[in-house]
Amino acid sequence: MISSCSVRMGLLLALLVAPASTEGQRRRVALPLFGAQVVLDTIGSPVTVDARPGETFAAAALVLANFGIEADVRDSVSGLIGNISLVRSRRLGRTPLSVYLSCGSTMTGLRADYYRITMPLLVMLDPLGTDRTTMRIALVASGQDPTGSSSQQVMCGSTGALEARLHKAIVEQIPLMKAPKPG
Repeated sequence: MISSCSVRMGLLLALLVAPASTEGQRRRVALPLFGAQVVLDTIGSPVTVDARPGETFAAAALVLANFGIEADVRDSVSGLIGNISLVRSRRLGRTPLSVYLSCGSTMTGLRADYYRITMPLLVMLDPLGTDRTTMRIALVASGQDPTGSSSQQVMCGSTGALEARLHKAIVEQIPLMKAPKPG
């Protein structure tokens, strides 16, 4: 018997549609919340990075790994890296999820800190000339009470803190990767 979680995760993975930001193609994921589809390239603010797309991609890959986010999407040609099946409970690394997400609260506390959170995260890179890149970090999330007392999913909003930390870390990582290696 296939669990509802497996079905949801399969839907989530199946709905990343477009590998590139070419005309008419959209990057979509479905959250396990009413079957809602989210168009990821409409989320997050584009920022300009003073580095080539390949350098920015390599830096993003390293930063995501340092944050404990395994990339299940890794397409350097299309400029996509992230994890669209990311599920966490309580923390991302050592940071409580409530720092990154607002899922509301119950009598027992902030939902983000004790719910099972599905949180697809995608870094999208587009060339801007030869030495610059437009980067957009998209994060959407929903949560479910792990105690089983309610199967109702709740939508979570991003606080912007994770995106800001990732952006800062990626920008700081680029010159470190360009530095000559000792020896």
